Amino acid sequence: MLLLNSYRSISNAQSLQDACAGSSVRYGVEASLPNSTFMWIVTGGSIINNYNDSIDIKWNFDRGNQALSVTEISEFGCIGITVNADVFIKGPVADIGDAEEVCEDDVFTFDGTTTYTSDVTYLWPDGSTQSTYTVSDDGYVWVRITGADQCSDYDSSYLTVNPLPIVSLGNDTTLCGTESMILDPGFFSGYLWSNGDITTDLVVNGDRLEPEPIWIEVTDENGCRGTDTIILNVCDAALLFANMPNTITPGEEGSPGDGYNDEWIIPNIDRFPDAILEIYDRWGRLVFRTNNVAGEPWKGETMSGKALPMDAYYYVLDIKVANVKPVTGYVNLIR
Repeated sequence: MLLLNSYRSISNAQSLQDACAGSSVRYGVEASLPNSTFMWIVTGGSIINNYNDSIDIKWNFDRGNQALSVTEISEFGCIGITVNADVFIKGPVADIGDAEEVCEDDVFTFDGTTTYTSDVTYLWPDGSTQSTYTVSDDGYVWVRITGADQCSDYDSSYLTVNPLPIVSLGNDTTLCGTESMILDPGFFSGYLWSNGDITTDLVVNGDRLEPEPIWIEVTDENGCRGTDTIILNVCDAALLFANMPNTITPGEEGSPGDGYNDEWIIPNIDRFPDAILEIYDRWGRLVFRTNNVAGEPWKGETMSGKALPMDAYYYVLDIKVANVKPVTGYVNLIR
């Protein structure tokens, strides 16, 4: 007997009206004897209110046939015949995953697409109604899917936005001659250099004819990528030797010097083992030449070891680097 619009009476072995998953429905029976009590059993749902001859059932989300039964017990303890009924639980299924991750500056698209016996509508946090939802911020995302029969389902997920790895190769720099350096971006899960190498670090030297950009792309444990670029400039010999000393003061001919400034020591020359130094007097005559500039510094003497007179001498320092002009100038010899 139907007592209320939301109330469904139960007769023996009947199929009751379908119910939406997650909905609350009231079911009841009419007592055959006064003062009877009723024992209810439900599968696929929970009794949330029991009024003896009626109950409110909160159906869970197990779609398909579920059952409920009721047995009348008289006030004298006599047990009547159990009445059974089936209820088909229906509703769309919402599933957008438990948790997702993206990298900073990227987006993730949640897909709520589902199939159902009727057309469905979607509702996302921003009020949009498409079957997908694109987001780029940390936080919870939810969707409610509702069928034309007003049965609905809800699901939520959490989007984690992972930061991009921070990688640094250092400031732009210049390498000259045999000088080299190791580019070390730090510890990451994966590496890709601009030359195709996948090594953890890269050794670079001063052998280049034009400025060279070198970049690294690293990948961290979350699959996020970070990049950095360093510019290796062409060695400028004029700048490298701009501040080298221009005067030596060896002792008088035949006497030792004082041990201070007796030789022309050229800073940074050890970077260029193939360099050649030539010294000319005021008449343009070659008076000294060496291809071991670092090991045989000029002492104000000729190649045969004869002391040269005090004067200003013209020098040509060729560091033997392609497309780099020799450094020229004057060095003073004072005795």
